[in-house]
Amino acid sequence: MFDKPPRRVSEEPHAPAVARIGPEDERIALRCHRKELQLVDSFVASGEFRNRSALVREALREFLRARALTAVESVPTRSVRDLVEVPVRLRSDEVETLRAYGELNGNGRDLADVLAELVRRGELEAKVGELVERSRSAVRSANASRERLRELRDTSEELERKGVLGR
Repeated sequence: MFDKPPRRVSEEPHAPAVARIGPEDERIALRCHRKELQLVDSFVASGEFRNRSALVREALREFLRARALTAVESVPTRSVRDLVEVPVRLRSDEVETLRAYGELNGNGRDLADVLAELVRRGELEAKVGELVERSRSAVRSANASRERLRELRDTSEELERKGVLGR
């Protein structure tokens, strides 16, 4: 489609234009209202993002990731019988926020589906499975140590009873 890579302009405000070949090889234009640009610029000024492009790329990635998760989760891989409903206690403001998230960012998904997605994502990010396995391993190790101590105590009591060992 292109004979040569498109010419890239540096993201730094007053840097000279340079040709750059990298992971990004296409450009898009984005039209925003002045208020939106002021908000974008405030994030850049706070140091949270290097520049407008970095903010927009990050927002785009998050949007695409959320949509990809929605698309994957919308494909029924398990039957309804495989799912377990779990009651969750949330404050009313949290519920309202999550409902709005489901409506605005989750293609109108209901609260239960939004919570399930957040739990699954949190489980991946927090590596809950690994933490649980480490805890189970520690419990098994502690139980084995207790059992060895119990056996040693029983052995010493038996030796004392036989008169081999005195108190």
